[in-house]
Amino acid sequence: MGDVITNTKVPRKVFEPKSNIVKVGLYKDEQEVLKWLVHNQAEQKIHYYDKKIAEMKQKYDMDFSAFEKRVCLGAVEEGFEELDDFTLWEGYVKAYKYWKQYL
Repeated sequence: MGDVITNTKVPRKVFEPKSNIVKVGLYKDEQEVLKWLVHNQAEQKIHYYDKKIAEMKQKYDMDFSAFEKRVCLGAVEEGFEELDDFTLWEGYVKAYKYWKQYL
């Protein structure tokens, strides 16, 4: 995990519940607790978006880049379902990449 949080200013009251965790020796300081929380959140988000991406792959029997090419070439069916799915799928991919940077 990178030093994503090292320069972030956080109000002292945020640390109060975590201070007890530090006092019992689970973490060396509050910053370690926050890093763990971000890491944990990133893992959960990555799992969620990975599942959504897999659902789209299964639905269209192709990966996102192939589907993107299909949309760009105008080879989608009439109606908005595929265009809506493209927008959703693109969001899932971007969100997955965003959260992946915190691991």
